[in-house]
Amino acid sequence: MRRLAALALIAACGGSKQAPAPDAGNVSLVLDIPDGALDPQGYTSVEIVLHEPAGDVTRTASVDMNGNFNLDRIDPSNSVSVEATLRNASGTAVGYGRTAVSSALAAGAQITVPVRRPIAYIAGLVGVPRNGDPRNPLVWTELPATVADLSTGAILDGHSLVGSNAVLVVSAGPNLYLVSQATSNPTGVLMGSATILPISTADHTIGAALPGALTGAVIEGAGSDDGGSLEIATTTELFAIDTASGAARVLTDGNFARVAIVASDTGELDAIAIKNRPSTTAATCATTAELWWVPITPGAATAPHMVATGGFADVAADRSHAYYVDACKGELGEVTAAATSALRALSSSGAPPGRPTALAVSDGQAYIGLETLPAGTAPATAALLTASIVRNDAPRSLLNEGAQQVIDVVNLAEVRRQLSASSVAINHLEVGAGGDYVALTTSAHFHGAEIVAAGFPDTTVDTDELRVFATATGGAVQRYRSWCNGVVSPDPTVSQFLNWECAALAGQSVAAMDSLEHHISSMTFMFGKK
Repeated sequence: MRRLAALALIAACGGSKQAPAPDAGNVSLVLDIPDGALDPQGYTSVEIVLHEPAGDVTRTASVDMNGNFNLDRIDPSNSVSVEATLRNASGTAVGYGRTAVSSALAAGAQITVPVRRPIAYIAGLVGVPRNGDPRNPLVWTELPATVADLSTGAILDGHSLVGSNAVLVVSAGPNLYLVSQATSNPTGVLMGSATILPISTADHTIGAALPGALTGAVIEGAGSDDGGSLEIATTTELFAIDTASGAARVLTDGNFARVAIVASDTGELDAIAIKNRPSTTAATCATTAELWWVPITPGAATAPHMVATGGFADVAADRSHAYYVDACKGELGEVTAAATSALRALSSSGAPPGRPTALAVSDGQAYIGLETLPAGTAPATAALLTASIVRNDAPRSLLNEGAQQVIDVVNLAEVRRQLSASSVAINHLEVGAGGDYVALTTSAHFHGAEIVAAGFPDTTVDTDELRVFATATGGAVQRYRSWCNGVVSPDPTVSQFLNWECAALAGQSVAAMDSLEHHISSMTFMFGKK
């Protein structure tokens, strides 16, 4: 690995920051980079955040041509975790990493922080009509993961692929894994055992499959910051995978749809998970979801158990704390092994109307996705806001947009039809590069009834999108439509427009070929937070 190194002067306890104390010493901070094709490039500075019990300390330093930087004087600490962000001359994050657990910041210590490019990965299934005839049912297969390298600014078109077929890509600290599982036709339901394969974060090569197998259809996954554990939620069990041995262990039974990992300061791991999560796009809000606390570390004194039932829609973890959103109560809250506690009522704090259905938390900042059903002529809406965990100030909106899709008549550009969504679901939400980026994936459903006078047929369309925002400005970094497909039912006696296609919206890139279109079943960042 290539190593960037800092030598910081640690002041002795009670020593002055202006002059070295007689017993002051040095601590070395090492940023480990894989030394491969995917190394961060073009960085000129490094931003270091030291998370200490008394608060955060932030330092920024220039990186010299030899990869060295100087952080100046730092006070000693018995417990500190470290985040490192490499930035280019314009301030864009081109590399990011963090330590898994707290370490002592004392004379003679060396703290190593793995750093990787801020890359987002999406994976899922592609459906192609049998024999190429659009009247036939779709044949479903997996597709290699699509890669969005946020450090290069390249616009997605589906061609940037990695690995073999995958339904799930999940990061665990500096490591990356894909999960492959067979599909059934014509429904696309996952079946059989699932296989886990490591992906090199140096060059995207695929390693040998881990020996552990998973049962049930794979839904979601999370990884520990130390890279040692994966938690995979399926329709039948919640699994823990030891990435060193590859062994898979059933943590508890049940249909789990959301999972996150909370780590204590001493390294113990627990999963927070949602069991029996209902659809969030239904007209009525169900309160039958179960919020579970599941110890991961073998030999834990506490057994897996349900903490509460309610309208729980998503979970997230940050700095030894676990959080949830309740779609029915419109609530952001914290969960422990014993109970839940409300932190913020979103409907009364300046948030746009809607059900909170997605959550990610990073450095005390919550990112919350909200869904609304159509009202009158207005389409279903997806919103994304950011709000402090510790303060009750008004949230800031990054997105609040009704979902619409334009379809065109092939080879007849003047004929178009705009459809408004009857539902929008936010499927995944993650924060990347220490809070510089936030990404979400959405699925929208559209229906347009036949309009005889205009010659428009009855039309049903479904779309999937990946959207990435810069959290500081709210600016769109990527808007990629990975899927747009549907059923057009023309009556030849009333419709002269028989061949339709999905149009790209302003600022939206699309899959360059039909074979690259896919339903998004997972999304993750390197060092993502959810």
